[in-house]
Amino acid sequence: MAKKNQLELLIRSLTPAELKRFTFYTKTYASDKSYLQLFKEIRNNTHKRPEKYNNKYAQNRKYLYRTILESLIVKNKDKSPEAEVLFLIKSARFLINKQLPNQAYSVINRALQIVAKQEMIGFHLELIALEKEVRLYTNPKSYRSDAEIIAEEKRLIGMQSQLLTLKLIYNHILTYKKQYGYIDEILWNRLKNEVEEMGMPQSESECLTVKARYYYYFNNTLLNWIRHKHKTAYDFSKNFLQINTTSLTRIEYLNGVLEHSSSAVCLGKPLEVLDILTMVKQRHEKGSFGSYDNIALKIFYYRSNYELMSYVFMGEKENVAAKLKEIELGLQKWGEKIPLEMKLILASVLKLGYVAVKDYRKAAKQIALLVNNYKSGLRLDAYEDGLISNLIYIFVKDDSDYLETFALKAYKHFLKHENKDNLDVDFKIKTAKLFLEYARGRYSHNELLHKFRYLLENKMRYFDNRFSEIDYPYLIWVNSLILKKDLLTTAAEMAKERLNL
Repeated sequence: MAKKNQLELLIRSLTPAELKRFTFYTKTYASDKSYLQLFKEIRNNTHKRPEKYNNKYAQNRKYLYRTILESLIVKNKDKSPEAEVLFLIKSARFLINKQLPNQAYSVINRALQIVAKQEMIGFHLELIALEKEVRLYTNPKSYRSDAEIIAEEKRLIGMQSQLLTLKLIYNHILTYKKQYGYIDEILWNRLKNEVEEMGMPQSESECLTVKARYYYYFNNTLLNWIRHKHKTAYDFSKNFLQINTTSLTRIEYLNGVLEHSSSAVCLGKPLEVLDILTMVKQRHEKGSFGSYDNIALKIFYYRSNYELMSYVFMGEKENVAAKLKEIELGLQKWGEKIPLEMKLILASVLKLGYVAVKDYRKAAKQIALLVNNYKSGLRLDAYEDGLISNLIYIFVKDDSDYLETFALKAYKHFLKHENKDNLDVDFKIKTAKLFLEYARGRYSHNELLHKFRYLLENKMRYFDNRFSEIDYPYLIWVNSLILKKDLLTTAAEMAKERLNL
């Protein structure tokens, strides 16, 4: 049946209850009322088509047809592709129930164009099921064949299976990151074997969709990040800035960009970090990522952590002080909504910021938060950062008795993970032992500083760009004491040589 008669058929199929809903809808929600005369004429069989079927008349008919469906199908104000597809699916079901299969097929085809472009595989499979249902009632030659439908369905099921596998792998790697932060080679090899057995693609070329490539990039970024392979992680994560966002949700895009900011931080690229987070802030203020609290909290967390760290690394005193105040206000606002894992990571950067502005009381409070939450089972790396930071803090306070007690505690903890092939564990064991021996009178104040700097430089030379975002704050601190300069002044001088500015 010609499409030009679809509007008339739909209007004639309306029941009295449906007519009431349409009348109420047009009075309450619809903005353009010029089509109502057309509706009345068709209802009263008095409508005469114009001799010239012009574009304005055609658009008026389309708008009326759409408005009738909107009045009968629950539809919110969401203008996203997902909302549009849901509306079209409901419309197709409605038209099937009204025994208007040809019109339902037309709606299904419009929806199929959207889901194909947006890679909405679940909706795509649902629409194929509807298409099959329509074919039970009508099957003109112009419709595609059963063989074509089956081939597409098989292809979609393969895409869906791969995407679900990649999401499963993503959550598996994320669990490791939440529990350990960084991991040693033994754990990393175990994790790598696990994800390969789960079905991790060997290369980007094996990915069947854009969204699959997104999770392929994400999984490899995380997999390399937690093993300190930051250059490789960065090479994967930078794809988030170029990826076609059409098929991604806005939250997926946000997560990818924020993960790239992590990669940039870990390579000592503070200016790139600030550019990324400024872009995120601006887009969030424009509503690009929605207004949900969990999204706003996540952006607050990343900006607080990485912007404060960047300002300290570059030695920007005014920005450090301003950012600390901003974070404090944010902590008051969010309160108990902040998960413990986030609090621990924020504590790591806050104690650095407070030391930078010489607010040692607040710094001590953040260090205590790190040290006292070992039993939470979250972020072992944050706990161990707290142990070393506390050694430094007690050393500065010149409390030899407490330093000996605490250094022995830290030394015993690190010995539990002793592995000469693990650079990070070896460094932490030697650091705790150094402070312990200093407390017992083996080294002088100046000797400890130079030996600690040697341990740091020796460790960091193995990392990409001779940089480690966890160890770099210790290096700034020890250099400031050796040179007898302000911490932020020392940071600004070091930045010219050590950072990628």
